Amino acid sequence: PRASPIGLVAALLLAAARGAATVEVVTALVGEPAGLLPVDRWAAWLRATAWGDPPMRRAAAGIDVAGALLLCALLPRRRPRTLPLRGAQALMPAAIGRRTLQRALAAVALAVPGVIRVRVRVRGGRFRRRVTVRAFSGYRNPANVQEMVRDAVEARLAEMGLMDGRQVHVRLTWRRD
Repeated sequence: PRASPIGLVAALLLAAARGAATVEVVTALVGEPAGLLPVDRWAAWLRATAWGDPPMRRAAAGIDVAGALLLCALLPRRRPRTLPLRGAQALMPAAIGRRTLQRALAAVALAVPGVIRVRVRVRGGRFRRRVTVRAFSGYRNPANVQEMVRDAVEARLAEMGLMDGRQVHVRLTWRRD
């Protein structure tokens, strides 16, 4: 849950409770309880309450719900920051950062004649893996610039050797004056 705000809140609450319990135990061992927690009252209530009593069942249900919420907070997957590459050797894993890949593909697209500006987005996780290239051409009639950009980006992707295939979508706009 390190990537989850709920996990951070849970960790902070547990750390605070642990700190208070530690202070309470140490001061009780010394002979002068700190009184941060009503330990005597809780102990008396726990001695008087059976497992099957409604307050205990409600407490157990609350703990179950809190645990289920923490588990549900882990379910949404984030896009990985790195993308796996095919290595020359199977035992040597390699990866490239998503932003690094975007910059490399943008440089290739900018090298196409007539392209002035480029924005590249590498998207998708498990299912819809795609590279979206938005390019702007200074030409008034861009003819086949869109195909040239697509071919250049696809060639660079093939050279890099990503483990998963990516579809390349190019949107080209051009000067219209």
